[in-house]
Amino acid sequence: MTQKETISTRRQPEKSIPFRHEYAIYGIGLFATSTHFMLMPIVPLFAAQHLGLEAGLLAGIALGCRPALSLFFSIHAGVLMDRIGTNKVLLVMGMAALMTPFMYPALPYIWAFIVIQLISGMTDSIGWMGAQTLVGQVLKGRTRYAGRLGAVIRIGHIVGPPAVGHTWDLAGPWAAFSLVGLCGVGYLVCTLMLPPIPNSRERTAKENGTSVSPIQLRDLTPRLEDYLASFRLLSVPAVAITVLIGMMVHVGNNIHSTFFVYWLGEVEGISATLIGYLVALSSATAAAGSLWATSLRRRFKAYWILWTSVFVALIIICITPLISSAPVKALIGTSIGWLIEISPLIAAYVGFCLMSCLRTLSNGVHQPLVINLMLATAGPEAKGRAIGLRGTANRVTSVLGPVMLGWLAGLIGLEGGFYVMGIISAIFMFWIAWLMKKHPEIHPENRRQ
Repeated sequence: MTQKETISTRRQPEKSIPFRHEYAIYGIGLFATSTHFMLMPIVPLFAAQHLGLEAGLLAGIALGCRPALSLFFSIHAGVLMDRIGTNKVLLVMGMAALMTPFMYPALPYIWAFIVIQLISGMTDSIGWMGAQTLVGQVLKGRTRYAGRLGAVIRIGHIVGPPAVGHTWDLAGPWAAFSLVGLCGVGYLVCTLMLPPIPNSRERTAKENGTSVSPIQLRDLTPRLEDYLASFRLLSVPAVAITVLIGMMVHVGNNIHSTFFVYWLGEVEGISATLIGYLVALSSATAAAGSLWATSLRRRFKAYWILWTSVFVALIIICITPLISSAPVKALIGTSIGWLIEISPLIAAYVGFCLMSCLRTLSNGVHQPLVINLMLATAGPEAKGRAIGLRGTANRVTSVLGPVMLGWLAGLIGLEGGFYVMGIISAIFMFWIAWLMKKHPEIHPENRRQ
């Protein structure tokens, strides 16, 4: 190709994406993740107030088991998205997302609570995986679309938690969980708006000039070779390091959605409505972080931005008890003046709002970067598999984080458990930083030189 032809190719405009398809993908991400955020203020309160769970190992298992089912099926779901189509997988998950919220108040037993947590966790997890996969399949994996997705999903995170928390305080569990069920309706509608997406079977048939074979049971069942092929992606340093950083994100995220909310409600006595507003406020700052990521990437190396944002978010969640300490409350009290006279609770609430906003601002920065970097390392036939691998790895720490904190709470108390988790997380993050220094070739900036 001549220099003139190369310049001409570079100047060709990008093929436009129909707004209907773009919005459908954002909607799937919005409704799938909003289910998780709307359940965040009310599930720990339901467990404590209606099931009688106290901080300890059982509470850690019951609250932390939510991602466990997707731990085993994320890779398979990603493979199915490649094999039979992302649309079909999301349609099934959307129907499950519609039904599971109503099951919490309908079956107020610990065993049922754990089963519902498992199913509900899988629906929103695979829905979010699907939205990320669609960024690669339909939106060509472009960073600006991943950034918009990361920002748009925050709308539900901002509006949903206060609405469901206020509904809980006014009308109780049935009304609150029914409100969450509306996300399942949106999930299904957006899935039906997606364009036809050729799957690997259809592409193979087109290349060979044959008809597409019908879907058979063996196409739907997990295969050992699919899991092995996904795990082989970890032999690529860029993939392995991206996965490791993503795993550490979910240590903080799931502590935030379980024992942080438990601490607010049971230790500080903050109402579900106020917890909902706190989640909404912090989600708004996360949206700003997602939009900020593209600007940061122009100035700094993507992997170091990713590492720094995750490290900051982890440390902030692990100092939760520090915000409850008398010196911090006194410092905040002097800053807000006469408001402290209305209620001493205001000082603690303001402190937790500031802490949560800083944490989610950092978290928002990481999200579009990790999606873009993960998709950039996967070929066209393995985008679902790559996202599935990331989802599986994330679920490991999503489960282990709350369970370990619950176990530590039973041994040394919840306050000490937060601090120990912070120390362990910091050690892992510095190990990942060492790996990043050892493999400078992972940085896209270095590969372009």
